Amino acid sequence: MSRLARRLVPWSLVALCFSLGVASRSISDSFPVFVSALQQDFGASRSSVTVIYSFALLMGGTGAPIAGWVLDTFGLRTLTIVGMAAAALATASASRADSLWQLYVGLGVVMGFGGASLSGVLNASLIGRWFPPRRLGVALAAAWSASGVGAIVIYPLAQHMIATTGWRHAYLVFSMTSAAFIPLLLVLPWRRIERGLGNVVPHRVSGSGPAVGPTVAEAIRDWPFWALTSSFGFTSLGVFALAPQTMVYLLERGFDGAYAARALAVAGFLAPVGMIGFSWLADRGGRKLAALLAYAGSIAGVGAIALVHGPRDTFWLWAYVVLFGGSMGSRGPMISALATLRYRGANFGRIYGLISIGMGLGGFLGAWIGGLLHDFTGGYAGVMLFSATSLALAASSLGAEAGARERLTAR
Repeated sequence: MSRLARRLVPWSLVALCFSLGVASRSISDSFPVFVSALQQDFGASRSSVTVIYSFALLMGGTGAPIAGWVLDTFGLRTLTIVGMAAAALATASASRADSLWQLYVGLGVVMGFGGASLSGVLNASLIGRWFPPRRLGVALAAAWSASGVGAIVIYPLAQHMIATTGWRHAYLVFSMTSAAFIPLLLVLPWRRIERGLGNVVPHRVSGSGPAVGPTVAEAIRDWPFWALTSSFGFTSLGVFALAPQTMVYLLERGFDGAYAARALAVAGFLAPVGMIGFSWLADRGGRKLAALLAYAGSIAGVGAIALVHGPRDTFWLWAYVVLFGGSMGSRGPMISALATLRYRGANFGRIYGLISIGMGLGGFLGAWIGGLLHDFTGGYAGVMLFSATSLALAASSLGAEAGARERLTAR
C-alpha cells in the first residue's frame, strides 16, 4: 500500500463508521424531540414514553455481546448489514405503530440492537485495525461524533417534520435514509478492510495460528474490565436520566420549540468538538486529566440547566449547551480507546460487547429513573441531583483506569 493510501484509507473507514452512526444512532438519539408528540398521540405518561428510549439504551448495551459475537464469527460485512437493516426496520415499524408496545419493540429493542451493531463494537473493532495507539483516540472520537454531528441536522429536521407532517412521516423518512446504505455495504471490500495495517495488532488471526489477545474469561477476571464497565454504566445513568427530558423541560419553561431544538442541535455540534478535543489530550498522555475534565464539564452543565427557570434565562441555557453538550459524548471514545488498547485480539468483539452492557443498563435505568423521578416529584430537581451524582461516580472509575494506562505507557 502506498504512503498516500496508508493515510487516506484509515480516515475513509472512519468516515464510513461516522456515516453509519448518523443513519442509525443519530436517528435513535433524536427521540427526545418526539416525546411530547408521542405523549399527546397516545395519551401516555412521561415515564411510559421515555421508557421506549430506555429499552433502546438497554438493548444498545445488552445487545452488544451479540453484536460482538456476530463480528467475531461472521465478520464486519455481516455486522454492518444486520445493524443497518435493524435501524431501517425499526423506524419503518414505528411509523405504523398504533400502540406503545409496538414502539417498545421497534424503537426500543430493534433500534437498540441496530445501534449496538453500528456504534461502539463496530467503531472499536474496525478503527482499531487501522490506527496505532498514539492516534487511536482521535480516530475513535471522530467516529463516535456521528450522533452529535448528526443531531445538527436530525434534531431540527425531526422537529420540522413533526410540526408539519407528523411524527409518523418523520420516522418513515428516517427509515428510507437508513435503508439507502445497505447496497453500499454489500459491495465494499470487507476482506481487505478486516486485514488492517500490518503494523497494528490484528483483531483476528488467519489460518491455524494461536489466538491473539486475551480470552473473555481472562478479561472478566481483571479489575480494568469492571472499571471500564462501571464507567460506561454510571456515565449512561447520569446522561440519560436528564437528556431525554431536556426538550420538554425547556418547553415547560416557556421556550419556543424551534429555539429549543436549535439549542440542542448546537449541543450536538459541540459534542464532536469535545470528543475530539478530550481524546486528543488523552492520546498525548493526559488520559486521566481528560477524563476528569470531561466529567467536570458535564456536572457543571447539569448545574447550569437547573438555573433555567424561564425563556429569559438564555445565559444558563447556553452554558448548559456548552458544558454538557461539549462533554456529553467524550467518555465513549475514551472508554473504547482504553478497552481497545488493553483487549484487542481475536476475542475483542465479545469482550467489548460485555463492557458495553454497562452502557446499556445505565442508559435504560437512567432514562427510566429520570422519568419516574419526574412523575413522582412533579419536577426536575431530583432528576438533576441523580444525574450529577452518577457522573461523579463515573469520574472516579474511569479516572482510575485512565491513570493505570498512563502508568503502563510510562514503563
